[in-house]
Amino acid sequence: MTRSLTHRTPTPPRTLTRRVVGTPAEVAAALAVLRESGRLMFADRPRHHPDGRVTVTVRFLDTARTAPPSVVRRLRRGRVIAATAITAAAVGALAGIGYLAVRVAHTVQQTAPAAVGVVLVLIVLAVLLLRRKATCGGLHCSGCRH
Repeated sequence: MTRSLTHRTPTPPRTLTRRVVGTPAEVAAALAVLRESGRLMFADRPRHHPDGRVTVTVRFLDTARTAPPSVVRRLRRGRVIAATAITAAAVGALAGIGYLAVRVAHTVQQTAPAAVGVVLVLIVLAVLLLRRKATCGGLHCSGCRH
């Protein structure tokens, strides 16, 4: 069995040119991130504005982006929604079971004396009926000649 594998030649990373505008500390932090990641190719001299902001034009390699941010957000959002739905359903089911258990216990507490009374009456009736069959109830029968 022969397989044909096509080897992709890696495409060189794109270069992006952007203008960074902000306070001197913000611009310095952005340049430090690009420099430390090894993607900074060029940065021109900072231009100071009268309001205290600084503008620097930078050119850097675009190697950090692997997937469009909207796709990544959509996948994460779907997982979060699914996890939230499952958690809510589980909590709701547990709350329903707990509510039913409390209602059953409350009902048993309220009806226990009545149920015990009914059971005692049935036991007394059963004893009387069984006792009557075992002995003569005063009728003329062939067993006792009464």
